[in-house]
Amino acid sequence: MDVAGKTIVITGGASGIGRSLAIECARRGASMALADIDAEGAAAVIERVRDELGPNARCTAHPLDVSQLEDWRTFKDAALTEHGTIDGIINNAGITFTGTAQDTTYAQLEKVMSINFMGMVYGTQEFLPLLKARPEGFVANVSSLFGLVPMKQQSAYCASKFAIRAYTEVLAQEMKDSSVLVASVHPGHIGTNIIKNARAQGNVANTSLSEQEQELFAQAFKALGLAPGRAAEIILDGLKKKRSKIVVGKDAVRGDILSRLFPRPFINAINRAEV
Repeated sequence: MDVAGKTIVITGGASGIGRSLAIECARRGASMALADIDAEGAAAVIERVRDELGPNARCTAHPLDVSQLEDWRTFKDAALTEHGTIDGIINNAGITFTGTAQDTTYAQLEKVMSINFMGMVYGTQEFLPLLKARPEGFVANVSSLFGLVPMKQQSAYCASKFAIRAYTEVLAQEMKDSSVLVASVHPGHIGTNIIKNARAQGNVANTSLSEQEQELFAQAFKALGLAPGRAAEIILDGLKKKRSKIVVGKDAVRGDILSRLFPRPFINAINRAEV
C-alpha cells in the first residue's frame, strides 16, 4: 500500500524509527497522527515536518501511553476528529530490558509486555474496524530480529517481540481475504537510543559492564547501527510492495535466513557474545 494521500497512525513517534517513519511518511505525501508518551518530543517531530514540507502539512501530535487502553480510546477519538479517517497504523512503540530471565522481576516483565505487546494489541484492535471500512488499509507491527532469534539477557524483550510476531502472523491469516494488509516488521541493529533509554529508565540488570562501559556501548550501538531514516524507507517500501513480513537491515536478513537454515548453530553463535 502506497502511503501517499493516506492518513497513518504512528506510535513511538518522538524518536528513533518512529520519528524517521513520520518524516518519511510526510515526504511521501501522507498525513499522520503521531503518538508518543513524550508528547513534547512528538510535537517537535511535527514541527520538523512542517519546517520541511510547509505549515499546511496535515500532521498532528498526540500524547499516548500505549500500555493504557483508555489512552488509546482517547487518542483514537482525537485522531478521527483531526483527520476524519485512518488508513493505516504502525505500532512501533517499545522498550527493552537487559537482564537474565532469573533476575528479571515480574514487574519488569509485565512493564515490557504491557508496552511492547499489549500496546500493539490495543492499537491493532482499536483501529482495525476503521481500517476495514477503508478501500485499503494496513496494520504494521514492529517486532525485531529478536522476534525471530532468541538472545540471552533479553528474555522480556524477546518474549514481547516473539509475541508480536505470532499475533501479527495469525492476524495476517485472518485478514488475508480482506482489504487490510497485515505486516510483521523485523528490524535488526538500528542506530537509535534504545540502549541509552533503557539505562535511563533503569531497565538494565546484572550487567558485567561498568557504568562507563555501558555508556560507551550505548554510544557505539547508536553509531554503528543502520540509520533510522533508511529503516523507515525499507519499512514503507515493504508496505508498498504489500509484504506481510518486512525484514530491516542486512544483519536481520542474514539472521532470518541463518536461523531457519541452521537454527541451533546460529543461535549458539550469536549468544556467545557477552552483553
